[in-house]
Amino acid sequence: MVNYVQSILNDMKHLAERVKSPELAAACLRFIESGGHTTQSFGLGQVIGQVFALLYLSPKPLCLDEIAEELGVSKASVSTTVRQLEGWSAVKQVWVKSDRRDFYEAETDFKAMLRHGVLMTLRKKMDTASVRLEHVETSLVEALKKSASTDREEARVVAERLQQARKFHAKVSGLLNNPLLEHLL
Repeated sequence: MVNYVQSILNDMKHLAERVKSPELAAACLRFIESGGHTTQSFGLGQVIGQVFALLYLSPKPLCLDEIAEELGVSKASVSTTVRQLEGWSAVKQVWVKSDRRDFYEAETDFKAMLRHGVLMTLRKKMDTASVRLEHVETSLVEALKKSASTDREEARVVAERLQQARKFHAKVSGLLNNPLLEHLL
């Protein structure tokens, strides 16, 4: 166990410097690794979960260089990831006295993160999907006007499927815009 903990600490030297207990440092690393595995399982990539987890556990804001060095990834990757996390209200840029670099800290209120980040992003995506569905429906109407009678069966199937997609979209949008959801979060 001691060798395992030491190998973890060697991998994340800054974490080892900040956290005095090797066991606590190992637990922090496991949390960071778990964050990466979780986001990867959702198709978002490991780095986004690792960056958030590192910032979430950090008692002080970290700059891009520190995050990149701690995780062993490029600064460019961290920069892109932090922008994505900012868009979800999962991290925010903070000012650090007498330092010109950009520093970041994690949002620790998961309800606020869901309410102002994830739900807002989902609502925007649903709005975009609605516009795209409208364009497809308009294209279908135009295609039906110009189609031969042999194409009507195929067009009918496409129209039915689009109608199913529109109903599903309406249900999901209704759920995401339900005031009860806001109240629960």
